[in-house]
Amino acid sequence: MVEAEYREALDRVIRKAHENRNFITEEQYGGILSPVGMNEREDALTRVYLDSIGIHFGEGDEGEYKEPEFTEADGKYLHLYLEELEALPVYTEEEIDEAKARAVKDDDGEAREVLMNHYLRSVVDIAKLYIYQAVPAEDLIGEGNIGLMTALAALTTLDGPEEVEGFVGKLIMDSMDRAIYEDTDIRQRNEDMIEKINEINDKAKTLSEEMKRPVTAAELSGITGTDLGEIREALRLSGNQIEGLIP
Repeated sequence: MVEAEYREALDRVIRKAHENRNFITEEQYGGILSPVGMNEREDALTRVYLDSIGIHFGEGDEGEYKEPEFTEADGKYLHLYLEELEALPVYTEEEIDEAKARAVKDDDGEAREVLMNHYLRSVVDIAKLYIYQAVPAEDLIGEGNIGLMTALAALTTLDGPEEVEGFVGKLIMDSMDRAIYEDTDIRQRNEDMIEKINEINDKAKTLSEEMKRPVTAAELSGITGTDLGEIREALRLSGNQIEGLIP
């Protein structure tokens, strides 16, 4: 498996899940990741990682979806911002449709303002899909609002008002993706985690082959000098899928 191809495919899986409220089907998952040639262990690790960032397998039916909730870690001023959103006008479906048509056809400023007020709430809803990925919601919402403004400024490039919803949502999510994937600390932590699990897996596999039996975490630590806590953490993160190592 080529690491760069795997990372690109994993990013596509995560984005596809975000587009369906953090759900992805087995068919979608396999269609994206199968070409990179994962083995069973890599597949298991990937599934554990997806679960750790709030992504689940399934169709994402209405009854299955549980809306994530913000916490204090998502920003000290977030509650004030959410209160401000409550004061924004609420529009009827007909008013929104009219604003979309006017904004696409004539770059109508008043129509864009209506759409801005309407979609600001959508930015918050989309940000909730990303809150398991270690970026404060305040930052995600800020990036999402930039994406929203970029989208609204480009509505006249669309062929018709029916394209507005998908176009706006895409640019909001694009902005949030950049906020996460350009955060080198987060990406580095994820890559370090995968590297550590692979390293411990290789040591456990080699030792178990030499001893002709599965080994315990304590044995692996004592013989290889690997920190026992790191071994146990790797076991946990891998869902006990490390070859040759007894959970």
